Amino acid sequence: MKKNIIIVLACLFLYSNQAYAHTGLESSNPGNGSSVTEALHEIVLTFETKIEETSSFKLVNDTNEEVAVTNISIVENTMTGIVDRSIENGSYSIQWQIIGVDGHPIKGEIPFTLKAPIVEGTEEVVTIEEVSENEASTVETAEPEVEEATNNSSIGLIILLVVVVAGAVFWMMRRKNK
Repeated sequence: MKKNIIIVLACLFLYSNQAYAHTGLESSNPGNGSSVTEALHEIVLTFETKIEETSSFKLVNDTNEEVAVTNISIVENTMTGIVDRSIENGSYSIQWQIIGVDGHPIKGEIPFTLKAPIVEGTEEVVTIEEVSENEASTVETAEPEVEEATNNSSIGLIILLVVVVAGAVFWMMRRKNK
């Protein structure tokens, strides 16, 4: 009987990891919190696992106005979109929404700042601050995205596991006393 309890507990621990297998953002271009110093033409989001075709994203400025992004495509775990027109310097945010391989909807946001050189006619106007930023090497840091999806199934699984373990201990103690 102890062997059966150990097998049941081992199965619970082995398969409980699947409840935590949510897809997260692996990388993005532009990166989370980055300063983009060139004109923005393409947005690329790469996730940890394959994402569903119904996944999407939008680009919004600091006044929450949506900026046109076209040709959004999804290939395996990568979602890309083209920024059609030149956009003004300022603060922007990519608001993404996906359905991961586990079927759970997940949302996230990637804020970034656009500080591209201003092009007037054929000559570029670049400020001293922008030149020093261009000369400095930019290191992208991968910050974990906060999942906004609730995980009620994980809480239920943990409660079930506690109940099963408590029941097994109670049953073993009762059987030992007989």
